[in-house]
Amino acid sequence: MNGRRGPPDKEGRTISPNLSWQEGSLPFSERFGDVYFSAEDGLAETCHVFLDGNGLPDAWVGRDSFTIGETGFGTGLNFCAVADLWRRTRSPGALLHYVSIEGFPLAAGECRRALERWLEIAEVAGALAERYPDPVPGLHRVHFEEWGIVLTLAVGEAGALLPKLKARIDAWFLDGFAPSRNPEMWREEVLTGIGRLTAKGGTLATFTSAGAVRRGLAAAGFEVTKIPGFGRKREMSVARKQDNAPAGQTDFARLVSPVVERGRNMRIAIVGGGIAGASLVRAFRRRGVTPDLYDAGGVGSGASGNPLALVMPRMDAGDSPAARFHAAAYRYAVEQYGRSDAWDPVGVLVMLEQEASFVRAEKARGHDWHPAARAELLDAAGASDVAGVELDCPGLFHADAGLLGTEKLLRDWMEGTPCVARRVDSLARTGSGLRLLDDRGDILGEADTVILAAGIENGSFSAGDWLPLAPVRGQLSMVPAPGQDDQLRCALSWGGYLSPVRDGIRLLGATHDPVNRIGPGWEDAVTDEDHRRNHSNLPPCLSAFVSSPDATWAGRARLRAVTPDRVPLFGAVPDGMDLRSAFAKPVPRGGPLLPASNILVLGGLGSRGFVTAPLAAELLAARLFGEVWPLEMAAGLAGDPARFAVRAFRQGRLDAFFS
Repeated sequence: MNGRRGPPDKEGRTISPNLSWQEGSLPFSERFGDVYFSAEDGLAETCHVFLDGNGLPDAWVGRDSFTIGETGFGTGLNFCAVADLWRRTRSPGALLHYVSIEGFPLAAGECRRALERWLEIAEVAGALAERYPDPVPGLHRVHFEEWGIVLTLAVGEAGALLPKLKARIDAWFLDGFAPSRNPEMWREEVLTGIGRLTAKGGTLATFTSAGAVRRGLAAAGFEVTKIPGFGRKREMSVARKQDNAPAGQTDFARLVSPVVERGRNMRIAIVGGGIAGASLVRAFRRRGVTPDLYDAGGVGSGASGNPLALVMPRMDAGDSPAARFHAAAYRYAVEQYGRSDAWDPVGVLVMLEQEASFVRAEKARGHDWHPAARAELLDAAGASDVAGVELDCPGLFHADAGLLGTEKLLRDWMEGTPCVARRVDSLARTGSGLRLLDDRGDILGEADTVILAAGIENGSFSAGDWLPLAPVRGQLSMVPAPGQDDQLRCALSWGGYLSPVRDGIRLLGATHDPVNRIGPGWEDAVTDEDHRRNHSNLPPCLSAFVSSPDATWAGRARLRAVTPDRVPLFGAVPDGMDLRSAFAKPVPRGGPLLPASNILVLGGLGSRGFVTAPLAAELLAARLFGEVWPLEMAAGLAGDPARFAVRAFRQGRLDAFFS
């Protein structure tokens, strides 16, 4: 999993901590001229400074969730110490969020080597090394379900990242290199950002007692105290966020529909049994909540039911919140699927047939956060060698991409969650809750929060009838290849895609036809014409590799839902009338105040649902529970449904949008 290390500098190059080793296993940063932990006993230092300094574990006793923030992840020693303590002392079912910012990340093997001296944390350190993310700039979410711990590792410079985080921190570990060695980590805007994110009454501990740091923390709303330090260090600092200090949180109520936050005892209903519904089920069950699931056709009956899904990154050439969301979603999906027997990491070669596609790939590779930056750009000969078949164009090879067995994945993620095989036709409000009704008005169930995850059907509910969803019909061809000695070593993508042989067939797809009509059975009908279209869409160098369509070809056709900007919908869905009325009022500075909603949506996934749904679902769960977001704020808001109404408002066409 190890790639280039460190965040990019101003010219986009990655930065290394210039690690060396003292006494065999004591890590030392040549860049900062400092050790990562005390040579006396780093673990004892962590326990004294950060655990005792924040009153842990007493501070989390009786809490069903607790959030720790850290500047300077380093070797992961603090995380391992906390994780070991948490798993021994937490309340049953409680969840620990640990969010850490690291500007110069180590590799997994380096963390393992640094931590191997402490047998008491060996189990946690081994799990960390196994799941340690490729240190790409941005946020990385890692789950330790067995201990009720979620690690959010933010790779980048603290001053740049802190304003982009959405979190309420209960306790802080300030553990960067000493202020005299790394003053950037301790400057005023960093301490102000820490204050902004800290819950009232939240605590903080750090090894330093430098006056500038103490004054900066006081200015950020903390009451600071000096106490005895560890070992030869005479003093350290602890602090508590004052109750009368302003929270300083970013106002998310403007230009984005807020989610009504609920407690752990909330009743959640999910409408839709595809990958969106499965991802939501998994996200909520990780938090100890089992939702009710509704799908008239059963799990995987819609567009998510193709036998295999191609999981590969989107080729965004520019830097935008949407592009960063798609890149982060791909990283998260690959990590999640990599722990499933349904995952086949065969790799995907993107064929760059046109000069424009080659230029686009090179631009994408210029962004260090983009998966393309870690893909291999090959000439035609190199692409042919990787693919195992003769190709006549260069290619970009994503070695970590692959094929996903959808049936097994959906079954595994929804295991133990019964699916009500009834169609939900409408929602009715009951005080602060909702009723799910069938077409006769009979009550199918009740919930505090409903999440629409039913593809194109999301727009059929009155709450979501303003959502700009369009149906696109896609037909996948299943080409029989019984007993064939398959030459193709990886999946190929161009505008269509071709898979290696699996279970005697190779997948060729897929048509992409916007439609303006939906008739019973019409959207599911497999046609010979579309088989021929899939075959004719093959690049010329592959046309002879796949035989012409005949009666042995099978297929599968379904409707997918897409949005006008091809970015999924994930967020709150305010009632259309309430939304329109918010724009009709005098607009305060910053934009209209949009209403909160307990109806959410995860949809408009198009053909990339198996890439985008897992992270979008994790974000929705985090928003409902008031947790640390798994994405930078701008990327997390890229899918907010209200964006289309906001754009219409700014362009003076609000009436047309709602008509």
